[in-house]
Amino acid sequence: MSLITEPKIFRQFPLVRAAMTTRGTGNPPYGFNMSLSVGDDGERVHAMRARLAERLGFAPERLASQRQVHGDTIGVVSDGHGADESDALITAGAGWLLAISVADCVPVLIHDPATMIVAGVHSGWRGTAKRIAAKTVGRLRDEFGSSPEDLHIYIGAAASGCCYEVGEDVAAAFDERYSRPIGNGKYLFDNKGAVLDQLLEMGVSGSRIELDPRCTICDPGLHSYRRDGALSGRMFGVIGMLPAGI
Repeated sequence: MSLITEPKIFRQFPLVRAAMTTRGTGNPPYGFNMSLSVGDDGERVHAMRARLAERLGFAPERLASQRQVHGDTIGVVSDGHGADESDALITAGAGWLLAISVADCVPVLIHDPATMIVAGVHSGWRGTAKRIAAKTVGRLRDEFGSSPEDLHIYIGAAASGCCYEVGEDVAAAFDERYSRPIGNGKYLFDNKGAVLDQLLEMGVSGSRIELDPRCTICDPGLHSYRRDGALSGRMFGVIGMLPAGI
Protein backbone atom coordinates (compact mmCIF):
# COMPACT_ATOMS: atom_id res chain seq x y z
CA MET A 1 0.00 0.00 0.00
CA SER A 2 1.30 3.44 -0.91
CA LEU A 3 1.87 5.77 2.04
CA ILE A 4 0.69 8.80 0.05
CA THR A 5 -1.77 9.65 -2.70
CA GLU A 6 -1.12 12.64 -4.94
CA PRO A 7 -3.98 14.76 -6.31
CA LYS A 8 -4.27 14.85 -10.08
CA ILE A 9 -5.42 18.48 -10.17
CA PHE A 10 -1.92 19.85 -9.46
CA ARG A 11 0.08 17.65 -11.83
CA GLN A 12 0.01 20.34 -14.52
CA PHE A 13 2.08 22.66 -12.29
CA PRO A 14 5.73 21.51 -12.21
CA LEU A 15 6.67 23.42 -9.05
CA VAL A 16 3.66 22.35 -6.96
CA ARG A 17 3.82 19.28 -4.75
CA ALA A 18 0.75 17.98 -2.94
CA ALA A 19 -0.21 14.73 -1.26
CA MET A 20 -2.42 13.09 1.31
CA THR A 21 -0.94 10.42 3.54
CA THR A 22 -2.67 7.12 4.25
CA ARG A 23 -2.90 4.79 7.23
CA GLY A 24 -0.16 2.42 6.18
CA THR A 25 0.20 -1.11 7.54
CA GLY A 26 3.05 -0.94 10.08
CA ASN A 27 3.42 0.43 13.61
CA PRO A 28 0.10 -0.80 15.08
CA PRO A 29 -2.21 0.68 16.12
CA TYR A 30 -1.15 4.10 14.81
CA GLY A 31 0.21 3.15 11.40
CA PHE A 32 1.75 5.90 9.27
CA ASN A 33 0.79 8.58 11.75
CA MET A 34 1.59 12.29 11.47
CA SER A 35 0.31 13.45 14.89
CA LEU A 36 2.34 14.12 18.01
CA SER A 37 -0.75 14.08 20.25
CA VAL A 38 -2.26 10.59 19.85
CA GLY A 39 0.18 8.57 21.98
CA ASP A 40 2.56 7.51 19.23
CA ASP A 41 6.32 7.73 19.75
CA GLY A 42 7.38 11.33 19.14
CA GLU A 43 10.73 10.52 17.57
CA ARG A 44 9.06 8.18 15.14
CA VAL A 45 6.46 10.81 14.20
CA HIS A 46 9.16 13.41 13.55
CA ALA A 47 10.99 10.86 11.40
CA MET A 48 7.84 10.12 9.40
CA ARG A 49 7.16 13.82 8.90
CA ALA A 50 10.72 14.31 7.69
CA ARG A 51 10.34 11.34 5.36
CA LEU A 52 7.19 12.86 3.88
CA ALA A 53 8.73 16.30 3.38
CA GLU A 54 11.87 14.89 1.76
CA ARG A 55 9.83 12.57 -0.47
CA LEU A 56 8.15 15.67 -1.92
CA GLY A 57 11.38 17.67 -2.23
CA PHE A 58 11.20 19.86 0.89
CA ALA A 59 13.50 20.30 3.86
CA PRO A 60 11.90 18.80 7.00
CA GLU A 61 12.27 22.08 8.89
CA ARG A 62 10.13 23.76 6.23
CA LEU A 63 7.10 21.60 7.01
CA ALA A 64 4.63 24.14 8.43
CA SER A 65 1.98 22.82 10.81
CA GLN A 66 -0.62 24.48 13.04
CA ARG A 67 -2.58 23.85 16.24
CA GLN A 68 -6.03 23.16 14.84
CA VAL A 69 -8.97 24.26 16.99
CA HIS A 70 -12.01 23.89 14.67
CA GLY A 71 -12.22 27.65 14.18
CA ASP A 72 -11.85 30.08 11.30
CA THR A 73 -8.44 31.63 11.96
CA ILE A 74 -6.16 31.75 8.92
CA GLY A 75 -2.38 31.84 9.37
CA VAL A 76 0.20 33.15 6.91
CA VAL A 77 3.44 31.19 6.71
CA SER A 78 6.78 32.92 6.18
CA ASP A 79 10.23 32.87 7.77
CA GLY A 80 9.92 32.50 11.55
CA HIS A 81 6.67 30.53 11.31
CA GLY A 82 5.54 28.76 14.48
CA ALA A 83 2.68 26.30 14.95
CA ASP A 84 0.05 28.73 16.28
CA GLU A 85 -3.70 28.16 16.66
CA SER A 86 -5.36 28.28 13.23
CA ASP A 87 -7.29 26.07 10.84
CA ALA A 88 -5.94 27.33 7.53
CA LEU A 89 -2.48 28.26 6.28
CA ILE A 90 -1.45 30.40 3.31
CA THR A 91 2.01 30.99 1.89
CA ALA A 92 3.49 32.84 -1.05
CA GLY A 93 6.93 31.50 -0.14
CA ALA A 94 8.53 28.78 -2.21
CA GLY A 95 10.08 25.98 -0.17
CA TRP A 96 7.32 25.76 2.45
CA LEU A 97 5.19 22.61 2.73
CA LEU A 98 1.88 23.35 4.44
CA ALA A 99 0.43 20.52 6.55
CA ILE A 100 -3.24 19.93 7.42
CA SER A 101 -3.90 17.19 10.00
CA VAL A 102 -7.04 15.09 9.59
CA ALA A 103 -8.68 11.82 10.56
CA ASP A 104 -12.27 12.47 9.33
CA CYS A 105 -12.29 16.26 8.85
CA VAL A 106 -12.01 17.65 5.33
CA PRO A 107 -8.57 18.72 4.07
CA VAL A 108 -8.67 21.37 1.34
CA LEU A 109 -5.52 22.09 -0.68
CA ILE A 110 -5.41 25.20 -2.89
CA HIS A 111 -3.07 26.57 -5.55
CA ASP A 112 -3.28 29.82 -7.50
CA PRO A 113 -0.97 29.59 -10.53
CA ALA A 114 -1.51 33.27 -11.32
CA THR A 115 -0.11 34.56 -8.02
CA MET A 116 1.98 31.45 -7.13
CA ILE A 117 0.30 31.01 -3.76
CA VAL A 118 -0.72 27.81 -1.97
CA ALA A 119 -3.06 27.27 0.96
CA GLY A 120 -4.34 24.43 3.11
CA VAL A 121 -7.59 24.27 5.09
CA HIS A 122 -8.83 22.02 7.91
CA SER A 123 -12.65 21.88 7.85
CA GLY A 124 -14.45 19.69 10.36
CA TRP A 125 -18.15 20.31 10.69
CA ARG A 126 -17.53 23.23 13.03
CA GLY A 127 -15.10 24.79 10.60
CA THR A 128 -17.52 24.21 7.76
CA ALA A 129 -20.28 25.91 9.76
CA LYS A 130 -17.89 28.86 10.15
CA ARG A 131 -17.13 28.73 6.40
CA ILE A 132 -13.38 28.36 6.88
CA ALA A 133 -12.78 27.21 3.28
CA ALA A 134 -14.81 30.09 1.84
CA LYS A 135 -13.06 32.56 4.13
CA THR A 136 -9.69 31.29 2.96
CA VAL A 137 -10.69 31.89 -0.66
CA GLY A 138 -11.92 35.34 0.36
CA ARG A 139 -8.62 36.17 2.01
CA LEU A 140 -6.69 34.97 -1.01
CA ARG A 141 -8.83 37.29 -3.12
CA ASP A 142 -8.78 40.35 -0.84
CA GLU A 143 -5.21 40.28 0.48
CA PHE A 144 -3.21 38.31 -2.07
CA GLY A 145 -4.86 39.34 -5.34
CA SER A 146 -6.16 35.91 -6.29
CA SER A 147 -9.19 35.51 -8.52
CA PRO A 148 -11.36 32.58 -7.34
CA GLU A 149 -11.77 31.36 -10.91
CA ASP A 150 -7.98 30.88 -11.13
CA LEU A 151 -7.79 28.60 -8.11
CA HIS A 152 -7.16 24.87 -8.44
CA ILE A 153 -8.41 22.90 -5.43
CA TYR A 154 -8.30 19.39 -4.01
CA ILE A 155 -10.96 18.37 -1.46
CA GLY A 156 -9.45 15.34 0.22
CA ALA A 157 -10.71 12.11 1.69
CA ALA A 158 -12.90 12.64 4.76
CA ALA A 159 -15.89 11.27 6.64
CA SER A 160 -18.60 11.16 4.00
CA GLY A 161 -22.37 11.09 3.67
CA CYS A 162 -22.38 7.28 3.51
CA CYS A 163 -21.11 6.91 7.10
CA TYR A 164 -20.79 10.26 8.90
CA GLU A 165 -23.51 10.02 11.56
CA VAL A 166 -24.39 13.23 13.42
CA GLY A 167 -27.12 14.47 15.74
CA GLU A 168 -29.78 17.11 15.27
CA ASP A 169 -27.47 19.85 16.54
CA VAL A 170 -25.05 19.37 13.65
CA ALA A 171 -27.74 18.81 11.04
CA ALA A 172 -29.53 21.99 12.14
CA ALA A 173 -26.37 24.05 11.56
CA PHE A 174 -26.59 23.42 7.80
CA ASP A 175 -29.06 23.47 4.95
CA GLU A 176 -31.15 20.30 5.00
CA ARG A 177 -29.70 19.10 1.69
CA TYR A 178 -26.50 18.07 3.47
CA SER A 179 -28.14 15.77 6.04
CA ARG A 180 -30.17 12.61 5.44
CA PRO A 181 -32.32 11.47 8.40
CA ILE A 182 -31.87 7.86 9.48
CA GLY A 183 -34.15 7.86 12.54
CA ASN A 184 -33.89 8.43 16.29
CA GLY A 185 -32.68 11.99 15.77
CA LYS A 186 -29.66 10.85 13.74
CA TYR A 187 -28.52 11.97 10.30
CA LEU A 188 -25.87 11.11 7.73
CA PHE A 189 -23.98 14.33 7.03
CA ASP A 190 -22.20 15.31 3.81
CA ASN A 191 -19.43 17.61 5.04
CA LYS A 192 -17.48 17.36 1.78
CA GLY A 193 -20.56 18.45 -0.16
CA ALA A 194 -21.02 21.47 2.09
CA VAL A 195 -17.36 22.48 1.62
CA LEU A 196 -17.65 22.00 -2.15
CA ASP A 197 -20.71 24.23 -2.37
CA GLN A 198 -19.03 26.96 -0.31
CA LEU A 199 -16.13 27.01 -2.77
CA LEU A 200 -18.46 27.14 -5.76
CA GLU A 201 -20.40 29.98 -4.16
CA MET A 202 -17.13 31.92 -3.85
CA GLY A 203 -16.65 31.70 -7.61
CA VAL A 204 -14.28 28.74 -7.87
CA SER A 205 -14.81 26.81 -11.11
CA GLY A 206 -16.16 23.31 -10.65
CA SER A 207 -13.82 22.11 -13.41
CA ARG A 208 -10.87 23.15 -11.24
CA ILE A 209 -11.92 21.21 -8.15
CA GLU A 210 -10.90 17.59 -7.55
CA LEU A 211 -13.20 15.87 -5.06
CA ASP A 212 -11.69 12.77 -3.48
CA PRO A 213 -14.49 10.18 -3.25
CA ARG A 214 -12.94 8.21 -0.38
CA CYS A 215 -14.64 8.05 3.01
CA THR A 216 -12.25 7.80 5.96
CA ILE A 217 -14.76 5.88 8.06
CA CYS A 218 -15.35 3.00 5.65
CA ASP A 219 -11.94 2.91 3.93
CA PRO A 220 -9.59 0.81 6.12
CA GLY A 221 -6.58 2.28 4.35
CA LEU A 222 -7.23 5.68 5.94
CA HIS A 223 -7.18 6.97 9.51
CA SER A 224 -10.59 7.62 11.10
CA TYR A 225 -11.20 8.86 14.62
CA ARG A 226 -14.90 8.07 14.23
CA ARG A 227 -14.08 4.43 13.50
CA ASP A 228 -11.05 3.81 15.70
CA GLY A 229 -11.32 6.35 18.52
CA ALA A 230 -8.17 6.69 20.63
CA LEU A 231 -6.39 4.12 18.47
CA SER A 232 -6.56 6.35 15.40
CA GLY A 233 -3.53 8.13 14.02
CA ARG A 234 -3.73 11.24 11.87
CA MET A 235 -3.06 11.90 8.21
CA PHE A 236 -1.53 14.98 6.63
CA GLY A 237 -2.81 16.75 3.57
CA VAL A 238 0.16 18.77 2.34
CA ILE A 239 0.86 21.30 -0.39
CA GLY A 240 3.85 23.45 -1.25
CA MET A 241 5.81 25.11 -4.06
CA LEU A 242 9.37 24.19 -4.89
CA PRO A 243 11.77 27.06 -5.64
CA ALA A 244 12.16 27.80 -9.34
CA GLY A 245 15.13 26.10 -10.90
CA ILE A 246 14.85 22.86 -8.94
